[in-house]
Amino acid sequence: MGSRPSRAPWSAPRVWFTDLNFLNTTRVKWTEQYQAYISTDQIISNGVIDASANVDINLGQTANVDEDQNLTPVSEGTPLAISIFNQSSMPLTAGISQMNNGSANPMCAIPLHGNMLDVVVPIEKVLLTFASNTVNTGTVIYKAYASGLLIDLTADNTRAVSFDINKGWAWDGGTWGVPVKANESLVPLLIEDA
Repeated sequence: MGSRPSRAPWSAPRVWFTDLNFLNTTRVKWTEQYQAYISTDQIISNGVIDASANVDINLGQTANVDEDQNLTPVSEGTPLAISIFNQSSMPLTAGISQMNNGSANPMCAIPLHGNMLDVVVPIEKVLLTFASNTVNTGTVIYKAYASGLLIDLTADNTRAVSFDINKGWAWDGGTWGVPVKANESLVPLLIEDA
């Protein structure tokens, strides 16, 4: 899944989940349960950002960040979005996480300057791809390591795709599937302008 912060060059998609166990049929499922997070780690390519604080949050809420870097959810917010309001003067990295296999995994990383507000709208898209090297959940990734398939789940939360190591990704040809080439930039695919 991606998110919809401003497409500034410093906003970045992160590896949401990894799985080394594949069978002839593999199901990918998740729960739409979110967290807002903050971190003092910088956004760098292939870097991992560890949350220094996080809080469960719902769409339409705002997570307020105080001077001690505590997060408090409040009801006021942008409908269908998660807002993170830095009420301190310290610049941070912020983003949202979504539950997968019992843990909240980050989906994006955005600069959160002092006394500023980030608004993130989760989008119903997921990119499936393979990597020949080890990539940890939470890693900032700007380019695809291999060919992939961007799957839009807006109209239907179930999609069937297949992969052949020589032929690549296959699906029913619907517009919900968009092939992604190796080394293609992921920011315009997973980070959309509001």
